[in-house]
Amino acid sequence: MQIRVIALLSTLGSGLTGCYTDRMILTNDQGQTQTCEVQGWVGIIGPIVTHERFKDCVDKAKANGFKETPNASP
Repeated sequence: MQIRVIALLSTLGSGLTGCYTDRMILTNDQGQTQTCEVQGWVGIIGPIVTHERFKDCVDKAKANGFKETPNASP
């Protein structure tokens, strides 16, 4: 029984660890770039906080005249 509990906790713990990243490069009309990149830990709250910080960075950049750069395809 104790081995099952340890195995279960180990499995749950490994599913809640890791890194979450949002990244975008924005460009203005003068060719200047701004990178919005935020990293956080995977879990229940980490991705939410990370995405809100990322969105705030992108919104500020757009307010200053930057636009999303299309992704280059390989």
